[in-house]
Amino acid sequence: MLLRFSDCKERFGSPYQIEKAVREGRLFKMAPGVYSESGEESEIEVLQARYPKSVLSLDSAYYYYDMTDEVPEQYVLVTADNAPRISDPTVRQLYVPAGALMVGATEYDYEGERLRIYDLERLLVETARMKNLMPADLYKEIVLWYRANQDRLDSSKLGEYAVAFPHKDRILTIIDSEVY
Repeated sequence: MLLRFSDCKERFGSPYQIEKAVREGRLFKMAPGVYSESGEESEIEVLQARYPKSVLSLDSAYYYYDMTDEVPEQYVLVTADNAPRISDPTVRQLYVPAGALMVGATEYDYEGERLRIYDLERLLVETARMKNLMPADLYKEIVLWYRANQDRLDSSKLGEYAVAFPHKDRILTIIDSEVY
């Protein structure tokens, strides 16, 4: 179980006691401000605890949803456009309007890990939005996956989600012509 610094301070009483628990092996410092009782949490769990106002998307989401077998070189985290820059080299940060960040965000169980990730419909909207920035072979692979899995999509969500973005008509045209 991951704990934030404030949780540890409440539990242990002071920064000194927290550091003492770390030295004694009763607590593990996983990242700045993120601690663990077991030290066994995955890198993605630690990242999501460290950046609680972020959502997994694009390459990372494709991999976790088993849409591709290509392991991404970096985790793709989406944050609000007014969020601070993430300087972690394992993270590729993308920005969306603040009001659109949590639209379509869901909790997804991946091999026992709880991931904050976009649902399939929001991921399709993100794919259409980022079409020109994606490698052509990856884009084609994902579009083919969506074509083969149309029955898993809720098309009413696509319209709801696209409204949160500028150029919503372009996004919906791409989805309509390439997936449906």
